[in-house]
Amino acid sequence: MNRGSTDLEDAPSACGPRFAREEARAESDNAMSETSKPPVPGPAPASAHAGPAVRGESVLRRMESGFARFDRALDRFIPDHMNPLARTGAIANTCFLIAAATGVVLLFWYSPSVYKAYDSLEALREGSFLGQLMRSLHRYSSDACMLFILLHVVRVFVARKFTGARSLAWITGIFIVGILWVIGWTGYWLVWDERAQQVALGSAKLFDVLPIFGDPLSRSFLTNELVPSLFFFLVFFVHMLLPLGIVVMLWLHLSRISRPKLFTGHWLTGWILVSLVVLSLVVPAESAGRADLAVKPDGFGMDWWYLWPLVLTDRFGGGALWALFFVGTIVLCAVPRMMVKRSETIIGPARVNSDTCQGCTLCSKDCPFDAIRMVSRDSEGKGPKLMAQVDPNRCVSCGICTGACDSDAIALPGLAVAEEKASIDHWIRRRQANGEEVFLAYVCGQSGGDVLAVNPVTLESPALPGYRVMMVPCAGWVSAALIEHAIQAGAPGVLIVGCCSGEAVYREGADWLEQRLDGKRKPILRPGKADRNRVLFLRTDRMRMDEVSRAAAAFKENMAKTVPSKRNRLVAIGVGVLLAGLSAFVTWAASDAPYRGPSQTPELYVSFSHLGEPLEEARRLTDEELERLPVHMRAETGSGGSRAPVRLRLSIDGDVLLEREYRPRGLRRDGPSTALENLELPEGTYRVHVRINDTADPDAWPFEWEETFELSPGDRRVVLFDGEGFQLH
Repeated sequence: MNRGSTDLEDAPSACGPRFAREEARAESDNAMSETSKPPVPGPAPASAHAGPAVRGESVLRRMESGFARFDRALDRFIPDHMNPLARTGAIANTCFLIAAATGVVLLFWYSPSVYKAYDSLEALREGSFLGQLMRSLHRYSSDACMLFILLHVVRVFVARKFTGARSLAWITGIFIVGILWVIGWTGYWLVWDERAQQVALGSAKLFDVLPIFGDPLSRSFLTNELVPSLFFFLVFFVHMLLPLGIVVMLWLHLSRISRPKLFTGHWLTGWILVSLVVLSLVVPAESAGRADLAVKPDGFGMDWWYLWPLVLTDRFGGGALWALFFVGTIVLCAVPRMMVKRSETIIGPARVNSDTCQGCTLCSKDCPFDAIRMVSRDSEGKGPKLMAQVDPNRCVSCGICTGACDSDAIALPGLAVAEEKASIDHWIRRRQANGEEVFLAYVCGQSGGDVLAVNPVTLESPALPGYRVMMVPCAGWVSAALIEHAIQAGAPGVLIVGCCSGEAVYREGADWLEQRLDGKRKPILRPGKADRNRVLFLRTDRMRMDEVSRAAAAFKENMAKTVPSKRNRLVAIGVGVLLAGLSAFVTWAASDAPYRGPSQTPELYVSFSHLGEPLEEARRLTDEELERLPVHMRAETGSGGSRAPVRLRLSIDGDVLLEREYRPRGLRRDGPSTALENLELPEGTYRVHVRINDTADPDAWPFEWEETFELSPGDRRVVLFDGEGFQLH
């Protein structure tokens, strides 16, 4: 877009983050003194961006423009409330609710036992149409939930809605994604198929690093016989309990938002449900092969929405996994600080003039971020009992409260309506004295503030000739009283440009203004004070400022608002079906995509948990010492001190490949020694010789085992020692 003629190229943009009010006023004074005209009273145009500038803003704006193009294309065919990209958060919540409901119903068929879980789900395929439908709905609604919550995160990020008072919503949103992922991760564990096998082994790697279990958790997943049923039920309990964590985090996530759109409306909910049901019928959810810990799976269909960490757990150790987890979490949670170029905001929190506040409560009702509360006045008298109070920690400086106040009692610093009215009066009188007409334009910074060049002295823009242009944080900042004042002062018309109807940066500001202009929300534009036809309200994005220029020119010429074209119902239905099919396809495509799995190189495991011989004889307790102990602890012998470490020597085909000493656990070194060793070996036949020494004599090997066996690709052979003998699995 043409950003102006030569004389404007060096002028600072009215929406630029570096614009200073003092410099603009000084420049205005100098310019007016040269032409013998008095300076314009009131504030210079403030920055259109109430929040701080962020790093990579130009890149983020280009990405945001992609969403804006999609929103614009859909707006031609379907209403805003049916646009899935404008309701990503609500769709994610609706899908989560469907997943929770179908999960509860699925309990009628599912058996939470490591020995019965797989068979109970396999029986649904041919034994119960309803059960299979519930399983498929449970899976695909969970996948769709993750799809739309990730889209929601991306939209919030590219729109820079994570700074200042919104940082809490960003951080809690990251935790919501994390909890949702754990729910899906544990859910796949409960199927106990090949996918669950890899989930269990990967989880065991993580837990083995932590001092939680006495024995490494990986020992429980060496053979099919060792898998503990109690631990499997614990995973089931965690899977059922974690949705409560989602509810708590969602409450925190929305704690600074008024009137949150928690769920989708009737039509969009039906669209979601029908698309998920059709997907469940066309491509029913199925299990992978039965879990077999003796064999490494050679690839399977993986749900990449939840199981993508298998790419890491199959290839890295527990320490590296925890490092990646903590670094990733810290980086994501630090985005509100890392991305901001400076800590202060250009426009500060709204301020209340207690002398003029009428206690009408409209500002507190209209604030989208629950930053305004009505409090009792300290003074006595017949005046209003209440007054507005702004919480600066919640205020995002959108100015929507200003548009809700007829008494000009609340305003943003540098954007006071009373000063703007005085500036309008002086401006119009000066223009009328020269025989000129000037229209007024208020442009939301989110709709095109970064592409619309405005001279800060003359308040003119080459894109809107004949208009006095003022940039505002949100179209909701414009009050009905301000419009009435401008028209009564002699302005032929008022143009207001708001952001498009997608996920607006300041949520409801443009909606409230539109309702005020139409007389549906107080304070309304009063017909006796101003003609509605003299006000043009456009909702657009920064990619369509050329359309705004054409509409503004037509408005000046005809003084009439163009009537939007009606949508064709059949076309709208067709576009809705297309969107439903597209979302269903994306959900399914990533839910059963191929995965090669771990390397098929055979592995040999050797493991034991064994007590070494005591290094000193246990002391007998006296009668007095026994009396002081609880009944269940009254053994005749006390602690015998430390035990000998247990040594392991592993030889293959006569060559010693491993010899290691394992110290006893416990503060007194009197616990068992635990070993869990694995070797990757090429396929072939091997003679394996294992010797164990649990004595203080380094040359004694009281336990020996030797056997020859064959290793095939994907084999997991395990040699277990239980204190009395060896077992090969």
